[in-house]
Amino acid sequence: MKLSRKLVIAVILFIVAMILPFFTNEFVISMFVQAYFWAFLALSWDVIGGYGGQFSLGHAAFVGIGAYTSTILLESYGISPWIGMWAAGVLAGLAGAFVGFTSLKLRGPFFALATIAFAELVRLFLLYFKDVTRGPLGILITQTGPQNMVFEEQFYYYYLMFALMIAGIVFLRWFENSKFGIGLVALREDEEAAEGVGINVYRTKIIGATISAFLTGIGGTFYAQWLHYVRPDVLVKLDYSTQIAAIDVVGGASSPYGGVIGSLILVPLSLYLNSIFGGMIAGLSLILYGIVLLVVVVLVPGGIYELLRKRLRKYMGGGGQSA
Repeated sequence: MKLSRKLVIAVILFIVAMILPFFTNEFVISMFVQAYFWAFLALSWDVIGGYGGQFSLGHAAFVGIGAYTSTILLESYGISPWIGMWAAGVLAGLAGAFVGFTSLKLRGPFFALATIAFAELVRLFLLYFKDVTRGPLGILITQTGPQNMVFEEQFYYYYLMFALMIAGIVFLRWFENSKFGIGLVALREDEEAAEGVGINVYRTKIIGATISAFLTGIGGTFYAQWLHYVRPDVLVKLDYSTQIAAIDVVGGASSPYGGVIGSLILVPLSLYLNSIFGGMIAGLSLILYGIVLLVVVVLVPGGIYELLRKRLRKYMGGGGQSA
């Protein structure tokens, strides 16, 4: 597909997204708010999970760390989340560096199990230190207003989450062409060969894990402000970690667009099925993600984005560079 065609498609999709809230209801707007948010988390996970090839199942921990950090700063010290989200990202990034330092020498399923264990430790920490986190009761966000990232209408959250998702896409577009991003992909493909050309494999993985956690922590701040409260059992659970990874893998890992495609497909479908069968079938979202993930891995190993990209290039007669 030629660059001009890519640009036309991108502009059309952007315009549709910008005007969509004017032609739909609150439920649909809320659905897209969640889809954009999960797309950003999937893009954040992609740094270490897609480009780095390290399958993390503990990213919900970084969501929780980010959400609690900005919420405590807001409710206890009056610091706006517009500022607090950077502290949230830094603290989550430090946690990601810790996980990387202690676990990234593990391979295959052992690293995934280590990240699950870390997420459980974070959940227990949030439950135990009640003086800071208020334990299982959580923290209700009472500071309102745009200056505190709290809005009365979903309309505003729609554009806020959309901007967050676009920022994630732009970052990954830059990241995959950066020297560090290329090095991370190289070690994913062949660690021994990457080390042979001078790449410090262990350090590169740790930095990748830190960046991924930093972005996820920022996402946690936005989610907390949308929910208006934080609670350990809501934020730090295996369901969320699995959902983040599944969205990216289904959409197409190692791509700035895979997480977006996966989220725009899986999140609305999950919300719709839960609204119909949620009271009858426990864990319906996990069942859905498991089935879709299995089908995609078997039939479309590169994810939906890779399939769409090949079809578009075929039918539009493009043979140039990939999107």
